[in-house]
Amino acid sequence: MKSLGTAICILVFIVVVRSEYTSLQWSDCGSDPSITIHNLAVTPMPVTVPGNMNFTLRATSTRSHLNRMILKLSSKRKGAWFDIPVPCLFHVGSCTYDDTCTLLATMQRDNWAGVMRSVGGQIQRMLSSVGVNDYCPLPIQSLNIENYVLTMPPIPSFLTFLAEGDYETRLRALDYATNDVLICVDMKMTMKEHTERCTDWFCRMRQALRP
Repeated sequence: MKSLGTAICILVFIVVVRSEYTSLQWSDCGSDPSITIHNLAVTPMPVTVPGNMNFTLRATSTRSHLNRMILKLSSKRKGAWFDIPVPCLFHVGSCTYDDTCTLLATMQRDNWAGVMRSVGGQIQRMLSSVGVNDYCPLPIQSLNIENYVLTMPPIPSFLTFLAEGDYETRLRALDYATNDVLICVDMKMTMKEHTERCTDWFCRMRQALRP
């Protein structure tokens, strides 16, 4: 479940910022002592959308089971003079997800923003590759994902303002029954939109007319 929350957070993240992060910067912001994230990495940085990225997560838990959780994401894009909060649009951005047990199935069924079916399916296959096939309760005591390749889908036109920039994101996973914080991670990263390299006049005109 730790990889589920972190991956979604990374997948759902433009003004005049030019100081790019060259690596994912992360820190624990108050996770439960029973849950430890040892390593979290995303390469290459900046993350190019659309494009491939390598995802690494190593974590351990001394809890016998992790059950239904609430996942809260809060993101802001760095600006030259002030930070800009990222809204929750079509279930993408600074959103709250009430049931991590069914989150991947819901993403794929409803295909949020027209792209999250692919993302949910990839996360499901990533978890399955390390033996996680049941999400609630989650009995696994350790998780080791190394450089798993995830393909970032194209950004829909109505979400292009999320495609580029330097972002700070806080991810929190709360116990559904008690509202206790189980996981809290702060992350800083850079995203860039992949653009076609133009070598002729026709290509440059096509990009200029693109909505």
